[in-house]
Amino acid sequence: MRPFAFALLISFCAPLCFAQTDSRLMLGGFADKAWGLTLDRPFYQAQSDVQGSNNTAQVFFWDSTGRFRLDPNSQDSLHLGYRWVTMNFDTDSPLLPDHLDEISMAAGIPLGMIGDDFKLSAVLGAGFSGNNPFADSEGVFGIAHLIAEKKLNDSDDLVVSIDWNGAGAFLPDVPLPGFQYIHHTDTCRVAFGYPRSEANWTILEHLQLEAGYEVPYTADVTLDYAISKHWHVYSGFSNFFNAFRQDERPQTQRLFYQMSRAEAGIRFVEPDFVLKGAYFDMALAVGYAFEQHFYDGFDVRDLSTRAELQDVPYVGLVIRGQF
Repeated sequence: MRPFAFALLISFCAPLCFAQTDSRLMLGGFADKAWGLTLDRPFYQAQSDVQGSNNTAQVFFWDSTGRFRLDPNSQDSLHLGYRWVTMNFDTDSPLLPDHLDEISMAAGIPLGMIGDDFKLSAVLGAGFSGNNPFADSEGVFGIAHLIAEKKLNDSDDLVVSIDWNGAGAFLPDVPLPGFQYIHHTDTCRVAFGYPRSEANWTILEHLQLEAGYEVPYTADVTLDYAISKHWHVYSGFSNFFNAFRQDERPQTQRLFYQMSRAEAGIRFVEPDFVLKGAYFDMALAVGYAFEQHFYDGFDVRDLSTRAELQDVPYVGLVIRGQF
């Protein structure tokens, strides 16, 4: 499945996408008295062929995100967020890097009200993207978001923003406008907009759907069923699409990695399992990685295929934390 076909497939369902160094750092809420939320997704693929060559690769992937607030009694305190995505390819292929990394940190700053209508906030941060961590200063990038929220009524909100991500897959050198129209009830929250749309729907008492799509091709859809208080089963689909700076190459020659995944797993959930006030949530996942493509180019508008990996199974974990 090429990227444009994937976008057409998933754009209708549009948020498990959990990057916390963008505008979501200020838009995502916290549970009462909680000061931190984290999400980790490590997994390990079976060995696969690099198609069109005699080489193989074996992918280890870890995507870790989190956000924290300095005052657990206030939604309007200073927020801090991070993201670290790292992968190793264990390959001798000259077409593939040894590893890829993107690391970023940001602060979310409440700025007060504009009149009686809009609540204003900002997100400022920086990160590093590349195939040789911190070896090339050109891999450093900036992050800046200006966010205005307006409450339309008891169940509807409007968000407008100016967003800049210097490592983004689309127009990384240009600040872009964004918006979200949010509708929320006791059982459903739907946010439609650009560059991301998302939904969280409690379909039945024990059945929950979470979905998210972010331009250009990042997506997550998960259906979770609670068998009991502590045990859940779930199934999901994800598409990962990310750009990385390449050491000793111009900024216009970045490397893009796309990977689609389908998985199922079993979750164990236990509040206060490790420490009173903390939340333990871990899932064991088995899945299948497919449509793994590597592209060269500056951004998503003009990409050329470099390499493809064979479809393979994988095993992994999904670890959620709340503190």
